[in-house]
Amino acid sequence: MRILSDLALYRRLARQAVPMWPLVAALFLVGLLASPLALLAPLPLKIAVDTVLGSRPLPPLLASLLPPAMRSPSGVLGLVAVLAILIAVATQLQVAAQKYLTVLGGERLQLDFRAQIFQHLQRLSLTYHDTIGTADSVYRIQQDAPAIRSLVIDGFLPLVSSAVTLAGMIYVTIRLDWQLAFVALAASPPLLLIARAYRPRLRSQSRDVRRLESIALGVVHEVLGALRVVKVFGQEEREGNRFIRRSADGVRGRVGLALAEGGFSVAIGVITAASMTIVLFLGITHVRSGLMSLGDLLLVMGYVAKLYDPMKTISRKTATLQGYLASVERAFAVLDEQPDVSERADARPLERASGAVVFEHASFSYAPDRPVLHDVSFTIAPGTSVGIEGTTGAGKSTLISLLTRLYDPTEGRILLDGVDLRDYRRDDLRRQFAVVLQDSVLFSASIAENIAYAMPGASRAQIVAAAQAANAHEFIERLPRGYDTEVGERGVKLSGGQRQRIALARAFLKDSPVLILDEPTSGVDAHTETAIVDALERLQKGRTVIIISHRPSAVARCTAMLTMARGRIVGDTSGTAMTLCPPPPTPTLAPPRPTVAAVGSASARRQEILLAHPAVQAWQRLNPERVVPDRITPAKFKPNKPRPNLTVYRLEGIGPDGAAVIAKRCTRESGRIERTVYERILPQVPLAGPRYYGTVDGPPEDDVCWLFIGEIAGEKYDMLRPEHRVAAARWLGILHTETRFTADHAGLPDAGPSRYRAQMRATRDLIRDHVDNPAFGGADVAFLDGLVARFEALDEEWDQLERASNGLPSSLIHGDFNAKNLRVLESAHGVHIGAFDWEDAGRAVPGIDLAQAVDPSCRIAASPDLATYGAVVRERWPNCDATDIERLATCGAVWRAVAVITWDAQHLARPWADAFLPNLRMYEAELTHALDRFGWPGRTNGHHALPPTVG
Repeated sequence: MRILSDLALYRRLARQAVPMWPLVAALFLVGLLASPLALLAPLPLKIAVDTVLGSRPLPPLLASLLPPAMRSPSGVLGLVAVLAILIAVATQLQVAAQKYLTVLGGERLQLDFRAQIFQHLQRLSLTYHDTIGTADSVYRIQQDAPAIRSLVIDGFLPLVSSAVTLAGMIYVTIRLDWQLAFVALAASPPLLLIARAYRPRLRSQSRDVRRLESIALGVVHEVLGALRVVKVFGQEEREGNRFIRRSADGVRGRVGLALAEGGFSVAIGVITAASMTIVLFLGITHVRSGLMSLGDLLLVMGYVAKLYDPMKTISRKTATLQGYLASVERAFAVLDEQPDVSERADARPLERASGAVVFEHASFSYAPDRPVLHDVSFTIAPGTSVGIEGTTGAGKSTLISLLTRLYDPTEGRILLDGVDLRDYRRDDLRRQFAVVLQDSVLFSASIAENIAYAMPGASRAQIVAAAQAANAHEFIERLPRGYDTEVGERGVKLSGGQRQRIALARAFLKDSPVLILDEPTSGVDAHTETAIVDALERLQKGRTVIIISHRPSAVARCTAMLTMARGRIVGDTSGTAMTLCPPPPTPTLAPPRPTVAAVGSASARRQEILLAHPAVQAWQRLNPERVVPDRITPAKFKPNKPRPNLTVYRLEGIGPDGAAVIAKRCTRESGRIERTVYERILPQVPLAGPRYYGTVDGPPEDDVCWLFIGEIAGEKYDMLRPEHRVAAARWLGILHTETRFTADHAGLPDAGPSRYRAQMRATRDLIRDHVDNPAFGGADVAFLDGLVARFEALDEEWDQLERASNGLPSSLIHGDFNAKNLRVLESAHGVHIGAFDWEDAGRAVPGIDLAQAVDPSCRIAASPDLATYGAVVRERWPNCDATDIERLATCGAVWRAVAVITWDAQHLARPWADAFLPNLRMYEAELTHALDRFGWPGRTNGHHALPPTVG
């Protein structure tokens, strides 16, 4: 720290206080009034002694103001009383005005100085803060900055006022008795000499005390910031002792400073007491010799006492100010620090960048002996996503710090849209980046304020939209005060995953062209990770994205990968790298297990075929280990299936411990629904199910999505076995009750009665279009005509059927809950069910899952045991009864029959359509039985008619 002379400090203080000079001048003028009031204070006593008790006349000014009739002793005594009261009142008014102006001027000076230091500290580089530490900066703002008030208001003004008072006292004392005045003034040189001798010592000790206090504060700041670690390792006593040791150093420093100030005060007191004694001795001599009256002596002694007060004030203030000067010196030292990242005078503005990023031979060192990056070069095209991988300390985060211009490269340059970052305005440049860090930093404010931190003027609708995009809205709404919930210091009232999703919402709201993600999913559980990854996918659209992550799910959709090692780029799959440096030498390890067969062998050819399989290629995008399966077999294959996009493969040997992975190829919308269920809902429900690995989109031009789940090793479900039906009912009861609120905000489609009405209408039109298929005989056409009539009648009465769908709240429904999508698992606690194939899932009243099949050979439903289901759901929904459940199961049977008829009716256009009519007849019979349970009277014109009311 640069040591400034007193004169240099005073000049800087004067410049710092310029905005407050009008207020300081007013305070100074009010302070000057203390001098004449101090001179007038002994006057009533002199008049009482010389005129009332003695025979001396009144002073000429008072004599001219006092009428002759009141010049008697009693009248003069009344004048003395009035003068004493007026002088006392005037003195108190002067004191009150001075105190008010002192507080007002001092607080404003202090606030401006603190704000200036705080603003400057924010502009200083991270290197400065890493070196100095947070506690020292806080101490300089909170403890050192207020010294400007003590210097200007409590120091400078009293010194000037004391000097003026001293001059007035000297003049009056000389007029009364020049000899006594000379004796009194003889004490001044020794006082000045002592002050000059003590000043350097006091300044040095004050500087040391401030440093020691800052160190003690650093201990407090460090321990409270890492309190969880301290508690976990039981080191409270150790840290308490460390604070005591650091604070004891400060105590010793303050005691030494107090002793020095005490010695200085003793010296001043001895000199002034000796001078006072000499003045009193000479004054008595002068009274005895008749050179002055007793009243004059009392007046002189009063003035001499007042004379020594400003002399003491000047001497003591000179010493006391050394501590304040040491503090101001430390505060100015902060303001003298130059930011490492400065803005050029001719910096160009930047509205919104396209997102093209180029590193050209960039190198960086935190210090001359700490090189971090070495000749790094690569290019990122606008709108692309790049993942950065590498070991800890490889320089990944430093790349991000350079790109956001927290530092400038020591060599080379970094370009954004072809322009060096140093040519842009710093604030405009940083608005181009939305950053989500590994340690999500939240401020001690509400959730809404934290989300709107990047855009303070955002409306509540914009904040909510950003939270919904970040998968944060659901948990925020469950909090007691919703978006107005206070998160606490650094967000301690929220979990790590919740803080991370709020940080994502903040990035959504900022809507910057370049998105930087530094380990966005580190330290969170699998469920939270899937929610974050899902939000990241939406956040990346239309932006240039740079992701640092060790999690495969976070970088699965990156179009290129950069690999770093020891500050160098050692791998670049973008195809745009300018320079690829060879990796540094690494220790020799045991050779890994080979995964690539010899060129030209049969094994190599087989491996090549396996790697070319679309399911394996999609898996490789998801799994960074790029494991090759042992073999690939169709897990579900039906000839002439109506959905060509649906293909399911079994990839053997690529899961944990060689387990098989099921790869399901489906439409993007079906994949979205299943992914939502697997990522956002099922992890919160205590139910068995397959392991979910992730989802990979196919080529942009194809409506294709690959879903990867683990294979469930269990026996097939059998609705004829009571224990299976009980397990299915228990599984459904937990699913429906536990996911009620989650399903409301998951973005799932409506899977209620309207879905099946639309399917029924589409199937009716399809039958009409293909009833003339030559594969159908006369009986077949009659059956299809009857089915169309059945659908028309049901369509007319559908509203009544829909009104019967009540009694239970809406929740997540599986939608295709039948034997082919269930597996039975045995455990020590009994039989459990695991379910998969969630593409028909949605939000609806739980009726479709409860459907009961009449014909055991008809596998359209799992037919869960309704009594068991009722017992489970009544624990959470006590108002539901068996009648509600029975009625919903009947509604579900109607919907399920419509769904399976729709499924097989898609084959009616094929030459072999007649092969599917037996299934349609069986499904139509199930529909008939379901409608009969509603109390249908029978057939009318070949089809059933609903009664006037249903349910």
